[in-house]
Amino acid sequence: MSNDARERILTACEQTIARSGIRGFRMHDVASAAGVSIGLLAYHFGDRNGLLQAALDHVTERAEDRARRSPEPATATARLGALLGSEFGPEPEVRAGSTAWNELRALAVFEPAQAAAVARSTAAWQQTVQQLVVGAVRDRGSDLDPAATALILTALVEGLSGRWLTGQLTAEEAQECVRAALRGLGL
Repeated sequence: MSNDARERILTACEQTIARSGIRGFRMHDVASAAGVSIGLLAYHFGDRNGLLQAALDHVTERAEDRARRSPEPATATARLGALLGSEFGPEPEVRAGSTAWNELRALAVFEPAQAAAVARSTAAWQQTVQQLVVGAVRDRGSDLDPAATALILTALVEGLSGRWLTGQLTAEEAQECVRAALRGLGL
């Protein structure tokens, strides 16, 4: 499968979840939106759980890509802030990705296969954050535990995401909360 077809499928998956929620999720809708056959989905992703796992990974990859595309911050702390802040924004794909992530995380409470997928994707994202925390701690001469700090920061973003998606916070307010947390941690 070409990268273009994979991107179309995973974007369609995120948009389908964002539009209909996980309860309204149908692989047929994803195939139709992506302009591919349902057989192609089954061939490349296996089943519904395989497609949902790929969508989770895609959301994480896109967040990292957004952070990389921002002007290169000079410090590890600035790169960390850019990554965490990229989870909130006016772009439709940011909202769709965040909605899909939250829907799949909620589903994981009830479905063990999804719990494993969410845990794997969360661990990958947390590891990325931890690597940036290591650099920020080194730059600042801080004695923060990078693993614990990464856990706190990723959990904060997940909580802020739910509030942003439900209109309790604007994207700018959520980003400011991330910056305030980094300042509070001495980063």
